[in-house]
Amino acid sequence: MTHSNVSRALAEQHQRERRLQAEARRVAAANAPLPTHGALPAFGGIWAEPTLLDVRPLAGDDSDRLLRLFRRLSPRSIQQRFFSPLRQLSGEFLARLLDVDHDQREALVALRHDEIIAVARYAGAASSGRAELAVTVEDTWQQRGIGKRLTFRLSELAVERGFDTFVARIMADNRPALRLVRSLSRDTVIRMQHGEYEASIPLVAR
Repeated sequence: MTHSNVSRALAEQHQRERRLQAEARRVAAANAPLPTHGALPAFGGIWAEPTLLDVRPLAGDDSDRLLRLFRRLSPRSIQQRFFSPLRQLSGEFLARLLDVDHDQREALVALRHDEIIAVARYAGAASSGRAELAVTVEDTWQQRGIGKRLTFRLSELAVERGFDTFVARIMADNRPALRLVRSLSRDTVIRMQHGEYEASIPLVAR
């Protein structure tokens, strides 16, 4: 077996082990109640010059914070994030946004003075290795690297939980999102599918 084949086999074995560990965590947490933000670990902060933003996982008591974030988004940002000109978040839609298990579905939030100003989330099945990525940044905080830094933090969690690829849907005119996914990996592949872009972003352990 060549050196490259050995390296590939070891990488695949490590990936299988991570997926088994992720499945064990999922089973153990299946019946656990959704924690409040005070019960979740903090992830330090990220810089948005000259401001240090707090970072933590989305929690069960973040519904009002998400609603306030949505109300501060411009119609264009709402269209690009949700692919629809939503005027408000229904209770059902809000419940879906809060539906994270901190394993197969995760969301990290960046906060300023306890207000959520950005969210990066993934949802998938570790058995497939792929998870769908979505990022939201409040308009007044855009173009400051927050989405990229938050997504890097999210990707580290995803790799630990057995994922190896993020997949993102991007509207054809959303140039900032295209720049973001390209910045996450030099091996990002972007294809046009049915009038929108689909990006496949390989994840690597850091």
